[in-house]
Amino acid sequence: MNAPSPVVVAYVCAREDDELDAQRNAVTQYARAEGLALAQVVTDRFDTFTISQVVQAVRFHDASLLVLPTDARLASARTRLVQELEPDGAACTVLGDTPDQTAGRARLTDALPHRTPRTTTTETAP
Repeated sequence: MNAPSPVVVAYVCAREDDELDAQRNAVTQYARAEGLALAQVVTDRFDTFTISQVVQAVRFHDASLLVLPTDARLASARTRLVQELEPDGAACTVLGDTPDQTAGRARLTDALPHRTPRTTTTETAP
């Protein structure tokens, strides 16, 4: 008799269809390779889902794991997702995440456009 597979929920987020397909394929392949039962792929095409909504999907399915690709928007909120999921006994895995958490951490300033300083030229008299 086989034990039931652990249930997993995945989150993907992109505006373009090809990016969404690539993310869906990554989380589906991960679930299949790990022997997990993929209950739902939460698709956030317009970057409107909140952490609470994603956590609610995990709770709804009584999932033990949330999986998201590193290029999904909420991947940068992994620490907060872990805090929200822990009371329910669920975990969070970011596919392609670096082992060194500081190397993979996103900062708000990374998303802001960088200013280039104005350059002035001064002419010197010969």
